[in-house]
Amino acid sequence: MSDQTAGSGSAIPDPPGGARARLTAVDVLRGLVMVVMPLDHTREFFTNWMGNPLDPQHTTYALYLARWMTHICAPVFVFLAGTSIFLQQRRKSGGELTRLLLTRGLWLIFVELTLVHLAFNFHWQWNVQILEVIWAIGASMMMMAALAHAGVRGNLILGAALILGHNAFDGLMPAGNGPLAWLWQILHVPGMIGGAAMQPPIVVVAYPLVPWVGVMALGYAFGSVLLQERGRRLRWEAGAGAAMLAAFVLLRWSNVYGDPQPWTTQANWHRTVLSFFNVLKCPPSLLFLLATLGISALVMAAIESAEGRSAFRRVRGVLEVYGRVPFFFFLLHLTLVHLLALIVARASGGDWRWWITEFPRGGVLAGHPPGYGYGLKVIGGIWIFVVALCYPACRWYADLKRRSRNPLLSYL
Repeated sequence: MSDQTAGSGSAIPDPPGGARARLTAVDVLRGLVMVVMPLDHTREFFTNWMGNPLDPQHTTYALYLARWMTHICAPVFVFLAGTSIFLQQRRKSGGELTRLLLTRGLWLIFVELTLVHLAFNFHWQWNVQILEVIWAIGASMMMMAALAHAGVRGNLILGAALILGHNAFDGLMPAGNGPLAWLWQILHVPGMIGGAAMQPPIVVVAYPLVPWVGVMALGYAFGSVLLQERGRRLRWEAGAGAAMLAAFVLLRWSNVYGDPQPWTTQANWHRTVLSFFNVLKCPPSLLFLLATLGISALVMAAIESAEGRSAFRRVRGVLEVYGRVPFFFFLLHLTLVHLLALIVARASGGDWRWWITEFPRGGVLAGHPPGYGYGLKVIGGIWIFVVALCYPACRWYADLKRRSRNPLLSYL
């Protein structure tokens, strides 16, 4: 990777025909994970399954696959946010980039606590706040305001160190840190801050920061790969993806390091495979990131390889729309899924008020009302319907952002 950046004001030229191809590939990959992501939110609002979909002993194979495939979304979203920072740095001064990252990061944290909270709960009572992926992106962006000045090499080293090393601290629990226990939860250990006996008000840290900052830093370093000519990009993406997946298999097989949940032999080999791939997302373990980012690198290489094929053109165009307005799509689809859950519950004679009730008496955090819920076929149909329903609005907003020079549009 080159350690050059444009923060100093000297532009790095693109290879011939490279700028459009690399930006399209980034948008298509981002759009792909944005389309997959609503499957998990649809499952949360419509499922009839009460247990953990990744429990190798009790889950169904289809449910396990539906849940596991959405694992890829958050790492890619955070990784490509780092890539976008690198690309922004090529056309902004250091001061402009710092201000952008600080203000956008603060905005994302604010939106997590307000608009995302409203979309999930359909009420304004803030008795339970969950710090999830939008919070993690916002806080990581604020840290990148400083880290972006370290250049590609500095971010590569720091990102790799955070991802490779954070599991060494898995045994350090917040209770041993006294008054700073809340800080350790924000940084590394997910869990509840406040709210004794699960009584509000509470804050639930679902996405501790340390690994996600590392993912964003690696995404920044990856931006330099996008400046290389197409052949070298493809070789790098395919090679990196294969290497990460090979490292995942070897480390996971050893059960020595990289995930606090060791795999175990199950009743049959099929369920043993489920145990093998059941790696920890919150916080994302080393093995989780090796698997998800490894797959993503191979998908990126496949997208770039298919760039010139006419059969791929229409699919690429659709995914690119979603990829250009990821945050807008995130808020829109979440609101629609929640609204549909309320409508379906009302139409079927169920307890529709459940979906607008505060936790712990109701709401998605409390599960679903008695007698409510559907299997994967219905969930899949609703998922596809929601994604399709969002497309016209996403296309309109993507066109608006392309035509307008209003900088405020970049915040949604």
